[in-house]
Amino acid sequence: MYDVRGEFLTDLGRKEVLYFMKNRFVSGLMVMMFCVFSLFLDLPVHAMTVYESDGIVHEEGYIIIGESHAINTARVIGDRAEAAGNTFQWGGTDISYEFQWDGSIEVTPEGLPNTFRMKGNLFVVFEGISQKTDAKTQCSYEYIYSDGKGTQGRGVQKIHEIIDGNPNILHWNIISMCGASSAGKGKAVADMCVASYRNWIAYEFPEADCYFLSIATNKKYYRHLQDRDVYNRTLAAAFPEEFLDYSDFYAERYPERLVDTIHWDDETYVDLIEDVLWKIEERRSAEKPDSITEYTVTALQDILYTNDKTVVYDCPDLRGRVILNSCSGGLPVQITGMTDNRFYQIDLGGAVYYVPETGLSMSEQQ
Repeated sequence: MYDVRGEFLTDLGRKEVLYFMKNRFVSGLMVMMFCVFSLFLDLPVHAMTVYESDGIVHEEGYIIIGESHAINTARVIGDRAEAAGNTFQWGGTDISYEFQWDGSIEVTPEGLPNTFRMKGNLFVVFEGISQKTDAKTQCSYEYIYSDGKGTQGRGVQKIHEIIDGNPNILHWNIISMCGASSAGKGKAVADMCVASYRNWIAYEFPEADCYFLSIATNKKYYRHLQDRDVYNRTLAAAFPEEFLDYSDFYAERYPERLVDTIHWDDETYVDLIEDVLWKIEERRSAEKPDSITEYTVTALQDILYTNDKTVVYDCPDLRGRVILNSCSGGLPVQITGMTDNRFYQIDLGGAVYYVPETGLSMSEQQ
C-alpha cells in the first residue's frame, strides 16, 4: 500500500513486532490483543534510543544503522555482551557494549515510550519495533538522507548524536545495513540512497570509515521484482571500496535460517556482524606500513598542551596510523617520553600514542 506521500509501505514493521514478541516469549493472547489494538489506534509515541558514553578511551567505535534487521542485531549482540560481562573480543577487535530495553512495544504502563539504551564503543541506530510509528520512519530511504548542506534524515542525526556524545572514541566505523525496503523500489530510489551515502562520506562523516552492506534480495519477499539486484548493483558500482557484498553469505543460509519471510535467526546476525568486523580489521591492518623503524624512547614526565598542529599517531612515525587528525587547542596531555626522532610519547586514557614534537606546546595559550 501507499501512504499520503505515495511511498510504498512494506510489512517489515508488522513482522519485526511479531518476531520480537516471539523471541521475548510473549503469549499468543498478548500478540492478539496488540494486533487488534493497533488496528484502531495509531499511537503517536515513538521508541526512545538513548546513547551513553562509558568515558573510556576506545581506539575504534562502531555504529550500525538499519531497519528491523538492526533492531534484531542490537538485541542479539546485547545478549552476547551480557554473557561476556559487556566487554569481549569480536571480529578481531575489542568490543564494549551494554544494551537495555524495557520490553514495551508502544508505551510503558506509565505512558513513556519504549526505551532502548546503549553504551560502549558499539551502537545501533534504529527507531523501534512499532509498525505504525517506528517502522514507517526507519524503512524510508529518507531515514539515511543527507543533501550535503545540512538537511538530514533522522538516522543521520542519530549518528551525529552518538559521535558528538562520545569524544572518548578516537575513530568511527559506520556500517549501514539499511535498504531492505529501498531494494524493492527500483533504480531511482537506489540512486537516491547512493547520493545520500556520497554525502555521508564527503560531508557528514569525513573522518569516519563508512561501509554499506548488500541486501538479501534472494528471499521470496523480492520475487515480484523484475530486477531484484538493482539496489545491490547500484551501490557496488558507486562504492567499490565501501560496499560489502554478502550475497553468497545469505544464499548459504537461505531458507533454513529464516524465521519468517524477512528476518534471519539470531546466529545469522551474529555471524554477519562478526564477519563485517573482521573485514574492517583486515582493511585496517592492510593500511599499515609493512615496517616501522624502531625508535628509542627516553622517559619524560610532563604536561603539555594541544595546538593547531596536534596529530596523534599509533606509533612514532608519520607513516603510522592517524588516531586523531585534529583537536581543540589548549587541552592538557600527559607526556611519558620522547623518541629519538622527536615524537612525544603520550598517555591517553591508559593507551600509549605519539605526537610529533611540534604538535604540543608548553602553554595552553595558543
